[in-house]
Amino acid sequence: MPLPSKSPLIEDGLLSFYVQITGPKTYRIIKLAMDTGATYTIISPETAVSIGYNPIASKKHIEVTTASGTIIAPIITIKSIACLGYKVANIDVICHDLPRQSPVKGLLGV
Repeated sequence: MPLPSKSPLIEDGLLSFYVQITGPKTYRIIKLAMDTGATYTIISPETAVSIGYNPIASKKHIEVTTASGTIIAPIITIKSIACLGYKVANIDVICHDLPRQSPVKGLLGV
């Protein structure tokens, strides 16, 4: 399975990476923005479903402060995430949609 590029992208002042998100059914390579202030990585519910998860069924939730207010979002544990030549298994991610006009599909937390 191919891993994403090791090169970051800088567009409109945003540092982003192509990241491989792997679930029980398949994987997706999506562009995530680096968020050094985030504890968790955020992916869209659509991405989670496409790789084999059901965020609605998650028993774990977290309160998240967004630009438009505070929300409660599901947390799922994905099989793996790979970026910059590194791969981490069994990582918790938040499922939440970014605004449609966003140039990225989620946020890469530290």
